[in-house]
Amino acid sequence: MEDILNSLLRWPIVEDYFRTYSWAWPLNEVTHFVGLTLLVGIVGMFDLRIMGAFKSVPVNPLRRLLPWSVLGFVLVSFTGLLFATGVYANISVPTGTVIVNDGYLQIKLIFYFLAGLNLLLFYTTGMARAVENLGPGEDAPPLAKTIAGASLGCWLAVVYFGRLIPWGQFTSAG
Repeated sequence: MEDILNSLLRWPIVEDYFRTYSWAWPLNEVTHFVGLTLLVGIVGMFDLRIMGAFKSVPVNPLRRLLPWSVLGFVLVSFTGLLFATGVYANISVPTGTVIVNDGYLQIKLIFYFLAGLNLLLFYTTGMARAVENLGPGEDAPPLAKTIAGASLGCWLAVVYFGRLIPWGQFTSAG
């Protein structure tokens, strides 16, 4: 599995980009954090409102911010892919080796996937429609609250385990 991942995710053009331009890796990190801020910040506010916090705020104005969280998701996904495909330029360990051996990265990716499944659940169960017009003081259905809590938990776990990735265990591919 490691060899397959190494061959699929080792992109010399990205590695060369990070090696050539010393500002490229930090810029990618900043862009990643801006994406996280948009994604987790907006989704987090939305989730907290659905869960019952800030009940004086109607849901619709928060819902109108969600396209910005999609931009955050795109930024996080793109920069994360650049991190993965360019990691060899930074630490001389192939991507597949990092993925197979870094438990923190594996846990982050699991929560990233679960957050996506949770979002799918939010829309396929009709909970998105059930909460879209909640006014001040109105409560969301219990299932919507559960889904919102799971969403918030998943995204916080993505951030937490993402920060632990540099301390994960992996071996050099020699």
